[in-house]
Amino acid sequence: MNITPYIILGIILLALELIYLKIADKFNIVDKPNNRSSHVTPTIRGGGIIIFFAFILYAIWFKQLNPPFTYVLAAISLVAIISFIDDMISLSSKVRILVHILAFSLVFYSLELFSLYSLLTIIGVYIFSIGFLNIYNFMDGINGITFLNTLVTYGILLILNIFYIPFVQTELLVILSIATLVFGIFNYRKKPKCFAGDIGSISIGLSIIYFVLSFYLKTNNPLIFLILAMYIIDGGLTIIERLIRKENIFKPHKRHLYQVLANDHGMNHLVVSTSYFVMQLIFNLIAYLLISNGYSSFLLFMLPVAIVSIIYIIVKQKLNTKAKHL
Repeated sequence: MNITPYIILGIILLALELIYLKIADKFNIVDKPNNRSSHVTPTIRGGGIIIFFAFILYAIWFKQLNPPFTYVLAAISLVAIISFIDDMISLSSKVRILVHILAFSLVFYSLELFSLYSLLTIIGVYIFSIGFLNIYNFMDGINGITFLNTLVTYGILLILNIFYIPFVQTELLVILSIATLVFGIFNYRKKPKCFAGDIGSISIGLSIIYFVLSFYLKTNNPLIFLILAMYIIDGGLTIIERLIRKENIFKPHKRHLYQVLANDHGMNHLVVSTSYFVMQLIFNLIAYLLISNGYSSFLLFMLPVAIVSIIYIIVKQKLNTKAKHL
């Protein structure tokens, strides 16, 4: 593989990120601390715009301005634009959800999903996809967590694409991995220069769903969903916890385990982020070993998820009990 184009594209992406950071600083596009925040100093938001730039650069550089990829590009553009607006002025959740539905409709159309499954199944895929998209957004709360999880996710997708079965364009996954590393330069710090913002986390979340569905449609193997495990566990169990507490699950909160660790117990943000990264890396290794050896049982997906979920519940209960006695 000729790495020269990727070096050039990496330099371009770094330059674009630096330009954005200067513009954001000048126009005060910052995330100001509040009672829901895990950070204490104003930090530039929207650094994840680099993922959107990566999609644009890929389409232009590798001449992919034709269907079906143009539908995916349009979907990414839709969520990126509406999320960037939301980063600056808070939009109604109804507007965001409508745009997310439209964006996923474009993604599903590009994958010919509508002709492959029943209406009930497609509705289920919409619910799962939009749910995961919002979980990915909610999980972008401390420095390093979005960077590391995105890197390990794009990484396993790239490995599967090269060494197991091609299901998307390898060049796209490489460029997105490079863009993620560029973002990490400014985010994986004790005092980050920027956060991903809605434009970053939502764009990343949509792209991951696109890749995972692409793999699943090619292989019909549910074990690919293990690469989403940590966010599904944390996000899913937190939603259940809030429903039990009769809280509005659509309102911002600080009940995710990573927030409890970082905020209530003062754990270093990078340590928390790296812990999530290590756990997801283990899930990814399990997924790769099982998939590459021909396994495809849904039970093998549920088993590790169930074990980690039980551990998660026990740890969180102990932390909450400890916090009450502080």
